[in-house]
Amino acid sequence: MQELLFVSSMILGDEVAVRALHNDFPYASLGPDAGVERVRAFIGSGFYALEIIVGDGDVQENLHRFLVNPEVERFFSALGAHVETLPRPDQSTAQMSLAAPLLDWRRGVLGTVD
Repeated sequence: MQELLFVSSMILGDEVAVRALHNDFPYASLGPDAGVERVRAFIGSGFYALEIIVGDGDVQENLHRFLVNPEVERFFSALGAHVETLPRPDQSTAQMSLAAPLLDWRRGVLGTVD
């Protein structure tokens, strides 16, 4: 599994609308073959972030399997009215604003992430 973080700017003042859209996140359409294991969304002052845990196997293939899901595409389309950029299925992972873990510090444990 691979943990990815996607961060984008969003329109200040649209926080309530963005929160409301997440009530319609397409949980039901994401079965065992969805390509991702977990999605967490974060909202801040002028930014939006998604933490995506991609399933085992090829990261790009699994992420694209998630992104081409019609329900996910509809969700991201609606979200796109408030968030500047979102991952798209026509992009390679290198073209997306993705970050992978570099450091995972916990009290008593220090090291880089494998």
